[in-house]
Amino acid sequence: MPFPHEPPRYLTQDEVQRFFAVIEPLRDRALFALVYLYGLRVGEVSLMCRGDVDLTRGRFIVRRLKGGVWNERPLFSSAAELLRQYANKVSDPPEAPLFPGRSGALRKRQIQDLFARYRDRASLPARYSCHCLRHSIATHLLDAGMSLEFVQDHLGHRSIRSTSIYARITDRYRAAVFLRLEESPWVVQPRGDRSAPNLGQV
Repeated sequence: MPFPHEPPRYLTQDEVQRFFAVIEPLRDRALFALVYLYGLRVGEVSLMCRGDVDLTRGRFIVRRLKGGVWNERPLFSSAAELLRQYANKVSDPPEAPLFPGRSGALRKRQIQDLFARYRDRASLPARYSCHCLRHSIATHLLDAGMSLEFVQDHLGHRSIRSTSIYARITDRYRAAVFLRLEESPWVVQPRGDRSAPNLGQV
């Protein structure tokens, strides 16, 4: 019987590095840095205004889609530095789009096209979409030892069931769990040594 859903596609850490290595414009580097580091949906990053970023406090506002709510997040130092360099080049009012195109904010299709351009330039598989960056950070956070609850909050999932799928695809997370189980006194680990009782053969 086939699985009801395909496993989420995600970029490895090396592939993410290759992706960012081919992006030269500051706007695009900052945009995709936020998409990756915070697991933003394309529609969420297109909603961002300049006033949503507070570089003095090192925080920014995320407006979550799909029934999510807005919340404030600390800025990774790498994202803050990119946004600081980007802001120094353009001075727009707080209500202006953070990532403008030729007429207003970059639209979802434009962001997806930009991703495809850099993906191809980095010689990454064509099956990757911009949404794969969201899947990537979820997987990489679990690789880093973060809990499912942290990843749920980070991605803005309303239910942890939506987050638990990532625990099925990250070997490092699973390996860390099994290591803890190996050391747990509550799980019996049958041994093949002579200290085991001889129960005869069946």
